Amino acid sequence: MSRFVTVNITRETKPVSEKGFGLPLMLATSKELDFKIYTDISEVAANFAETTREYKLASRMFGQSPKIAELACYGTSYVSEADDVTALTSTLNELVQINNEFFYLVCPENGDKEIKALAEWISTQEKFYGVTTQNVALVDELKGMYENTFLSVHDDPDAFHAEGLIAQSAPKEIGSYTWTFKQINGVRAAQLTNAELNAVLNNNATTCINEMGILLNASGKVLSGDSIDVVQSDYYLRARLREDVFRKLAMVEKIPYTNEGIAQIVDVMDSRFKSAFRQGIIATNDAGEPDYTITYPLRSEIPKNTIAERILPDIKFRLVISGAIEKVEINGVLTL
Repeated sequence: MSRFVTVNITRETKPVSEKGFGLPLMLATSKELDFKIYTDISEVAANFAETTREYKLASRMFGQSPKIAELACYGTSYVSEADDVTALTSTLNELVQINNEFFYLVCPENGDKEIKALAEWISTQEKFYGVTTQNVALVDELKGMYENTFLSVHDDPDAFHAEGLIAQSAPKEIGSYTWTFKQINGVRAAQLTNAELNAVLNNNATTCINEMGILLNASGKVLSGDSIDVVQSDYYLRARLREDVFRKLAMVEKIPYTNEGIAQIVDVMDSRFKSAFRQGIIATNDAGEPDYTITYPLRSEIPKNTIAERILPDIKFRLVISGAIEKVEINGVLTL
């Protein structure tokens, strides 16, 4: 300390909490369990015997490449034949009050009523639910109903094919991959008839097939018919834009209500879209540039009452999702 010199430093390095997009949650049903994080299947064995569906599900997930870094778990005691299915959704409602950082939901229960209840619950969240069912008819019943639930159909009740897809995808950067064609370790081709396979794929579900000698995931759609990676990108951009703009508002002394201040907010959005382009979320236009536009008002175009309320309205954007090539059509002619 000095009586002659005073130095004050304000630290502005504390980050705004960012929503995680790589953490799966297993909703366990064989016992009550406080929220915890597993980093290896050996840690799961401390809570669940190898004969339990929780252990088998977790084993499928930790057995993928790339390997998930973490698997969250939260447990309740639930018996399908005896308990009301709302016990599962009530448990999830309790959990999100404590910890809401997970992005994917899996559960060892895969009966029809459990799938319907969890799909309905996840539809209120910006998260994904993946589940493997043995009931081909269920996908026809649920077709078109949910934008963030995806189903796989497999005759093996312990296949956990959709759950393995989540585990393989979770470590990857959103926008950098598609879910179709992925090979899930430990899952054989489903024993479905051609009619059953067509019903699965036509109803926006998937399964594991043997195509040209390779075991692979047949489709990458949610029940609504959208591609999983497109809905992922939607949720990702929503969350990151909220975080980016809030960080800008919170970490500076003031953003003036001027054209220059408005431009600061637009610059934040522009930076996020450039980052999303580098990840593979946004397409290129014919000139080879990221295909997005941002429109915004000048201060002179904003009503005075709105300015007095310190609200910046009418910032809009349009962007083109890059998507992915999953089918190829080739036409040719052979001549002499």
